[in-house]
Amino acid sequence: MTSPDSVTKKSRRRTLKRWGIGIVLPVLLLVGLYFLQKFMLNFPKAGEVYTTTVYVWLTYIPAKLVSLIPISLTEVLVLTLAMSTPLLIAWFLIRMVRALKKKEGKKFWFRSARILAWGLCILYADFMLFHGLNYARRTLPESLHFGTRNYSVEELEQVYKWVVDELNATRARCMEDESGVMTYPGGINGFMKDVPELYRKSAVDFPSIAGNVGRPKPVAMSRYWIYTDIVGMYFPFFAECNVNKDVQMVEMIGHTFHELSHLNGYAVENNANLASLVLRLNSDVPEVRYTALYDAVGMVEEDLSKALNGDRKRFNEILNEVQFCDGFYRDLTAVSEYWLSINPPPLIQEVSNTVNDSFLKANQQEEGVKTYKMPTSTVADYYYIFLEGEAC
Repeated sequence: MTSPDSVTKKSRRRTLKRWGIGIVLPVLLLVGLYFLQKFMLNFPKAGEVYTTTVYVWLTYIPAKLVSLIPISLTEVLVLTLAMSTPLLIAWFLIRMVRALKKKEGKKFWFRSARILAWGLCILYADFMLFHGLNYARRTLPESLHFGTRNYSVEELEQVYKWVVDELNATRARCMEDESGVMTYPGGINGFMKDVPELYRKSAVDFPSIAGNVGRPKPVAMSRYWIYTDIVGMYFPFFAECNVNKDVQMVEMIGHTFHELSHLNGYAVENNANLASLVLRLNSDVPEVRYTALYDAVGMVEEDLSKALNGDRKRFNEILNEVQFCDGFYRDLTAVSEYWLSINPPPLIQEVSNTVNDSFLKANQQEEGVKTYKMPTSTVADYYYIFLEGEAC
């Protein structure tokens, strides 16, 4: 005969086991993944090994499969969740009321907590494997040997003149739309179809940037999405790159390369920006290369301004020594007019910025959204290392 004490002990063991496996274990796994990322940040070489081996294997098949689907799965998921959330909340409340009426409240809350704990654990593990651990890899400037020297005013002036000369020559070869603004042959759909191969060809000279490449997805509701100031998103759960197609082509091409760089394992934002710039500068397609030169103008001007220590007279003299082509000004005007036409409620932008900032800080990026800014002298580094062949 089983004694009451024995039954009680078995019941307690079952309860402890259920709580341990159902709630404590997933919570411990979740916390462990967080500290694993934090730990790996101190060992960039380990992060580099993970990204260039395990991560590449994990994302290869998902990226290929998702590329076969012409629409954004991320957008479909978001819209589905937005429409179904009220129904899910109502269903949960009905189940809760029924459980309370049957005096099964403890059982209901335990099951709910168990599902929530394991759900969060699985999602967080998926995120870490497909993106989060990539924050710990070696930085791209280090891989490219960027950021190891300062440049004189004369050197930056030479870079600036090279940028303008190349920009003018490249812009003359670009396709234009009916307004005389730069566009891509075949438009947005043509670019989205071509960009995986464009990325691969440019990355041949930069093995550290090469990796899996999937077809990016233009978001159908881009016009509404732009009110959040979001121009692109890598969704790790699908290994899918999403691009806002509402912006001007001269900007969209750079954003697309940025998101593909995330897919290739560069999670840190300024690293993805740098990869985008370098690969576009290395492209033999004029429309792609031009967008990088377009971005480079402002970057070199900022470096010049810093190097001159506020000497506005000399700064203006350097800028006046070069002349931009008319096409550049048309593109510049089109971009400016587009952003002036966007007038979202400040609250939406603030919430979006706060969420993005919190997301980055949660992934050990202490500067938050400031991590989008690339290291100084990036264009000069590219010029003197890869074009002039000088050691930095």
